[in-house]
Amino acid sequence: MKVTANVLLNYIRCRRFAALNDAENDIYRDEFDVASESHLNDFHQRFIDLFLDGPQDFNLNHVMTYDFHSEIELYETLDVVTDQNGEQVAFCLIPSTSKAFLKLKYSLDKHKYQLFTKNSFGAYEIKIPENASESTNYLDKIDKLTRRTEDIGRIVYKYAFKRFVYDAVYEEHPLKIYFVFLNSDYVYDGETYTKNLFHLFDFSFLYKEMKETIEADIYRMINHLELSDFTACPLVKRECRKGESYECKFVDFCFSHIPKENSILDYFNAHLGFDEPTDEGLVHHDTYELINEGHVDMIDVPISWLKDEKHLMQRYCIETDYTHIHQKKIEALLNTLKYPLIYLDFEALPCLLPRYFGEKPFTQSVFQYSIHIQEKGQKIDINDKRHYEFIAKPEMDCRRQLTESLIAIVGAYDSSVIVYHKTFEEQRLKELQEVFPEYRQDLQKIIDRLFDLRDVVKNNKKFYLKQGFSEDDAGRYNFYDKRLSGSYSLKKVIRIFNPTAYQNLNIKNGVEAYKAFMNLEYMAPTDRDKTIQDLLEYCKQDTYSMVEIIE
Repeated sequence: MKVTANVLLNYIRCRRFAALNDAENDIYRDEFDVASESHLNDFHQRFIDLFLDGPQDFNLNHVMTYDFHSEIELYETLDVVTDQNGEQVAFCLIPSTSKAFLKLKYSLDKHKYQLFTKNSFGAYEIKIPENASESTNYLDKIDKLTRRTEDIGRIVYKYAFKRFVYDAVYEEHPLKIYFVFLNSDYVYDGETYTKNLFHLFDFSFLYKEMKETIEADIYRMINHLELSDFTACPLVKRECRKGESYECKFVDFCFSHIPKENSILDYFNAHLGFDEPTDEGLVHHDTYELINEGHVDMIDVPISWLKDEKHLMQRYCIETDYTHIHQKKIEALLNTLKYPLIYLDFEALPCLLPRYFGEKPFTQSVFQYSIHIQEKGQKIDINDKRHYEFIAKPEMDCRRQLTESLIAIVGAYDSSVIVYHKTFEEQRLKELQEVFPEYRQDLQKIIDRLFDLRDVVKNNKKFYLKQGFSEDDAGRYNFYDKRLSGSYSLKKVIRIFNPTAYQNLNIKNGVEAYKAFMNLEYMAPTDRDKTIQDLLEYCKQDTYSMVEIIE
C-alpha cells in the first residue's frame, strides 16, 4: 500500500476510516478546488522559468519510496531537485499563498514580532528569540504550526512527511527542502512575472519537533488497518471537518444519522456549544459531545439550555411551524429603496496565478454579470426585456468591456443597486477601480448605491439603531423559517419563495460556475457554447431570485 502525507492524514482521522476506505483507489496527491491540472502546470512552469533560468541541471517530480513495513510503502515526490552553490536543494510547490504564515506574530515586551523572517537565501524561516520564554504566546504559535488539525499545520505536516521519507531513503545525502507559496501581495504588471511572485519557506526548524510524531502516526495508521473496525466511533469536529476544507470523504456516511434539515449543527453559532443551568452553575456542553450522546436534532437540546433569543426563535419556528416576520423592520429597510431597482450579480474566478494587469494570486477576477431592472409597480419575469448580461471570453482580458458596459447600464440611473451579501460585489468593484482608475468615480457611484438584500431577510443592526429601534429590537433577525435550517444563503432563502428555483439548471452554484468558466478554453466548440449558455442561465437566476424575494 502506497502512503503519502495525504493518505496518512486521512487514516489517522479515526479508526473507522481504514475499514471504510478502498486503499487501491486512494488519491496520492491533493486535489485543489481552484486549480485545474493546466493551471497547476502553469504554476510549476513559472517557478522553473524564474528560479531555474541558469545552466544548472535539475530533476522534476523526483519520486521517493521507502518500505516502512511489509505492506506499507511510503511514497512522496519533490517537485524540483537541483544544485545551488554546491548544495542539493528541493522545491515543493504549494498552490496556496503564504499569507497565513506571514500573519503569525508573537508578543514580547509589549511588541509584536513576525514569527517567520527571511534568511540570507531569501527564504522565510523561524528563529528562536533569545528571550522566547518571556513571550506570552510564542510557544502557542509553534504549537499551532505543528498541529495537523490546523490548515497551516497540515501544510507543515506534509513538509515533515517529505523530510521523513527523504531521510529514510538518502540518509547520508543532506538536502534542503523549501516549500514554495504564492505571494498574496504580488501585483502582476500584465507583461512579465518576477521572482517576487513566490515566497520560499524553510520549515526544518519544525521538523525537529515532528519527526517522532510522523513515525508514531504511521504506526497508528497500521494499527487502524489491522483493526479494520467498521463500527461507529465518536465524531470529532477537527477530524471530520464537516463543511470545511479537508472534509473527510466519509462525512455523509458517518453523519447519516443526523437530520439533513434542522439538526443541532444548524443552530446559529452551534460551534460554541450550549450551557446547561444547574444548581452549581452553568455546565458547558460541546456540540459534538452532544451529538455523540445522541442529541442530533434541534429539538433534542433541552429548551432550558437556549438562552440566546435567536436560538429560541429557531426553536419556536420548528415546533410550531411558524414563520417569523418582523414586518416593521422589513418595511423600514425596503422603504429606503429608490426605483427603478437594479439587481446585480457577479461571477468571479479565484485564479491561482494572476492572469491580467493589476491582479494578485487568487484574485476574484470578475468574468460575468447579470442585471435585471424593475420599475416601481412593475412585474417582471426572468427573461424580461430589461435583463442584461455579460460573459468574458476565457482566453482574453475582457475586464474593460465588462466595466464599461456595467457603467453604461447601471450608471444611467441613480437608483438602488440590489445585491446579495454586499461585501462580494463591493470588493470586486473596488478591485476594478484599482485596475481602471479612469473609471474610479463611476464605479464609486455604483458602490455608494449598493443595497444588501441579505440585510432585509437577516438584519442590519446599525441601520435600525439609527432609525430609532430599541437595542433589543435592532438586534433581532427580521425573517426566519424552519426551511432555512440556520442559513441565510441566497439559495436557502429563495427556496422558501420559489422552491423550484435552480432545480432545472446544469450549473447550480458559484463554485460550479467558475470551474465551468475555467475549463471553457479547453472545450470543443459545441460543448463550449452549451456551457456558456448554462453560465448565463445560472447568473440570470441569481438576479431573478432577488427580484422574487423583494416581491
